[in-house]
Order: sequence, then C-alpha cells, then structure tokens
Amino acid sequence: MHDERKRCRILISRMDLADLGSPEALIEGILKQVPDFPIPVPVEEIARSVDITDITLINTDSFEGGLVTDRNKSEGVILVNRRSSRRRKRFTVSHELGHFLMPLHLPDNGTEFMCTASDMRRSASSKTLDRATRMEIEANLFAANLLMPTAPFRRDLSQSAAPDITLILQLCRRYDTSKEATARRFCELIDTPTAVVFSRNGRFLYAARNREFPFISMRRDQPLGPKTLSACFKGTEGDVSVMDTVDGCWWIDTEPYCNRQIFEQTLVQADGYRLTLLQLDDEEVEEDEEDLLEAYTPRFRKR
Repeated sequence: MHDERKRCRILISRMDLADLGSPEALIEGILKQVPDFPIPVPVEEIARSVDITDITLINTDSFEGGLVTDRNKSEGVILVNRRSSRRRKRFTVSHELGHFLMPLHLPDNGTEFMCTASDMRRSASSKTLDRATRMEIEANLFAANLLMPTAPFRRDLSQSAAPDITLILQLCRRYDTSKEATARRFCELIDTPTAVVFSRNGRFLYAARNREFPFISMRRDQPLGPKTLSACFKGTEGDVSVMDTVDGCWWIDTEPYCNRQIFEQTLVQADGYRLTLLQLDDEEVEEDEEDLLEAYTPRFRKR
C-alpha cells in the first residue's frame, strides 16, 4: 500500500523506544528522534522504520485493520481494509503501529490483532474497560497523537478566530485525517467546552467531548431532538449550517446546562451521516461554577 503524498526518509531507533510503554511516552520518544516532523505525517515511512515489513490491503467486511507479528514483535505486517478511504487507512496503519510498539499489547493468540471499526472509536469514556478494550483505547490514543501531534495542532487551533466545523475541515486537509478523527482531536485539544456528535438519519450514534463539556445522556439510535440543528437543518452533502444557539435541554439533561443556550453547528455528510459541533460559552461556565460555590458556602447567622 502506498498512500503517502510525499516520500521522506525517516530513521527511528526501536531500541530508544523500548522502555516507553504509554502512547504519550512513545509519541514523545518518536518526536525526539524526528524533531522536524513533516505534516501530513508520513505514517507508512514511520511504520517501515520500526520493523513493519509490509502494509497489505485486504478485502474484508469484518475488520478495519490488523497486525500480524511474532511473539517477540521482532517485525510485523499491518493489514488494512481495502474499501476504506485513504484517510481512514492512515488512521488504521497508525492504530496497528500502536499495538506493535506498545510492549504490553499482546493479542490472545500471541501473534495477531484484528481490529473492527468499533475498536477504532474506543475512548476512555467506553463503559467496558477490560484488557482488550484498554488496548484498543491506547492504540487509538497513539494514532491520534501520531497523525495530529499536540504542539502543531494546538498552534493551528490558537491561530483561528473561528474554531468551528469549517476549521475542522481545514485541519482534515492539513493533517490528511478523516473528519471523524479530526473532530475528536479538535474536541480533545480545544480550550473551550466542546463536544462532537455523530448521527445518522436523525438518530444518535455516539459523542466525544472534552472534560469541560457536560455528559450527553443519549442512547445509541435515539432520535435527535426535533429542535436541534442536526434534525432541522436542510442541506446536501458537504453543506455546513451556521453556528446557532439551541436550548441545552435537547442535548443535556443535567442542571444548570439543560436550562441554558448552547452553540450548535452541523455538517451534512453522505448516506445520512451528520457531524455536529456543540460548544459552551467559557464565561457562562465560569459564572455557573461561581454560583455553585456560592450556593455551597456555609452561612452563619450573627447573634
């Protein structure tokens, strides 16, 4: 497989990465060896520099990607779903590379990971955190950090006057990453309370949010609120709505957020899919926190 837009010579010593077990530590170790990381990141070149001998396209309806290696991980082959888009393939290669480089990532059969599309959406918010799920979460974290390194991505966010869906689409092009992966990274690294919601045919699929944004208590396949932009906006594939306010109760059912306005914007995608951006105003969040502190401050009556 060859999806890289430009070839570049990457030299990385696996020996220097050997004791770095976490996704963040591994990325830091790679960046130390390649301080002038090109953007988009040449993920295939990186994989080949650390003993991935081949990246093979496969025909499958069951898996998004896989890793075939030996018990000592002396070398490996990455498998990628042939039907996926180029940008999704790049994430798959990065995900499987994470499995390969993290020493504690050992498949049950000892030699093979086979990862589904659902595995590649796993996040720390997943309800089930068994060993297999934790490995998939770590591989996703590695992939996001590799393809969209924190320092340049934050810099791109800070230079934008309008952190909205249009910016997400610009970042997709700059980092050569999918809308889904870019939106999740956007949500993770932006300073304002933010969430992204993925839906299809007016029904909720899943959401990603940063710590500052309240929990979205919707179930998979639940119909979206009829007054949300995601449900109301009429457009064709590629159309982006304006950023508008909507009653918080359509997304959030906890005080005080359900009783206030939140910003919403939505992108129309193919086959009924939509990507929705939700944001809270920082100043209002600070005021809410102050109000809560005030409410819980004990008052003593003077005698």
